[in-house]
Amino acid sequence: MVVILWLGVIVHSLMLLHQLHSRVNQFDFSIYYASGLALREHIDPYTTDLDRVGRGLQLEIDPIHFATDPPTFLLCMEPLTLLPVRQAFWLWTALNFAALVSSLILLLRGSGVDFCTALALIALGLLYPPVGEHFFYGQNKIFVLLALVLVMRWMAHGHDAAAGLILGIAALMRGFPLLMIGYLVLRRRWRVIAYTVAGMAIGGLLTVAILGLQQTLSFSNGLRFVTKPRFLALPINVSLGAFVSRLYWYAFGAHGGFSNAVRLILVAAAEIGLLAVTVKATLKYRDAIDMDWRAFSLWVVTAVMLSPTAWVHYLVLMLIPFAQMAIAADRGRANHRAIWMAVASFLLISLSTSGRTAFGPHPRGGLPIMIAECSFGSLMMAYLSAYWFASDDLMNAVDCGAQ
Repeated sequence: MVVILWLGVIVHSLMLLHQLHSRVNQFDFSIYYASGLALREHIDPYTTDLDRVGRGLQLEIDPIHFATDPPTFLLCMEPLTLLPVRQAFWLWTALNFAALVSSLILLLRGSGVDFCTALALIALGLLYPPVGEHFFYGQNKIFVLLALVLVMRWMAHGHDAAAGLILGIAALMRGFPLLMIGYLVLRRRWRVIAYTVAGMAIGGLLTVAILGLQQTLSFSNGLRFVTKPRFLALPINVSLGAFVSRLYWYAFGAHGGFSNAVRLILVAAAEIGLLAVTVKATLKYRDAIDMDWRAFSLWVVTAVMLSPTAWVHYLVLMLIPFAQMAIAADRGRANHRAIWMAVASFLLISLSTSGRTAFGPHPRGGLPIMIAECSFGSLMMAYLSAYWFASDDLMNAVDCGAQ
């Protein structure tokens, strides 16, 4: 089985590598490169059409004509623009691959799983469809994955300062990891919270010092742009808010039904409800050790779902709960329904990505839309799996592990 899985990894990797040769000047990497280049040329990428910057380099800018990423992230991209586009793209891809391999190794290091099991889990991680999507679009969420894995490992070894600082950096770079502070508060990890705040404060001040206050605050324009209805309506946007919005539009039409305020109320109610369920599961064993990082895994999924926008490649973060469940299963203390729901999530996202290849990013008709919406279904299954994993009876889990 391990040999079969790794043969699949080799074939999949070669096919993906062949595709990447034509993606050098395509989004999303093209947006990052154009945004960083704009900063280097002292142009505000949040208010200036990036087509003006990328036209001479034949960068694909449409349909996202303005930077939508946090200013700290764009500052980190700026040095990459010192290289030609092709060289910058392959360096970026190599850095992402190194971060992915490091994340998988750190997730399994010291877990106690045997070598063959570890090889099988790494192969499954590399074959996970959102990982391929991530590399295809030249995305950046694997760095968030690595940051959160480091937070886990450093907290486990008592390195609260390092854990808090890396979480603060991840929050500055991408925003949505900031929700992990909710986990830290409920677990009373005050030192980690203090260093997270310190890291964000230092990083934020450096960003303002380099870019200036006005350009830093211009990020609000990019955030408003990417949360427009045209982007919420895409089934590959798997955030909870986007999904609830689409349900509203499916029911009442894009221009029918009640006012937009009703949609926003429904979105807020769904997000508050999800957060409340996560908090309840975390509080259940607040005074016990977070065995197998169960509550942490649940908050990772929650952070993705509550992000203002979350595309399919955000699901690379599901490698954290999936790995923790696999480790717990190997030790004989995993909830069976949680494991099978994780398997279903893995398979469903495979169906969704295959369907998008067949029907395109803008599906028409009942069946294509249902298949496209399976992307959110996969994320919802991942949440249910993580919830059952976190709220499982820990005493029974310990007993099973002892046996």
